[in-house]
Amino acid sequence: MGTIDTMIRINPLFLRQDLIIEVSRLELAIKDIRSHRATNDVMPLVAPLESRIARLNEALGRLLA
Repeated sequence: MGTIDTMIRINPLFLRQDLIIEVSRLELAIKDIRSHRATNDVMPLVAPLESRIARLNEALGRLLA
């Protein structure tokens, strides 16, 4: 039997699309939280999502470089 390549090669275009989709989903979640929660309840829920978006945008930047 031939050698099996254990390295999974990911097409950067697909990875970029996945990251963009995830950012969009998080943005929709933030919008939903802001429209359905009291102002006092928003920040504790939104802060981790915004942090995640920032990390995803950093990854997108590295992908494009």
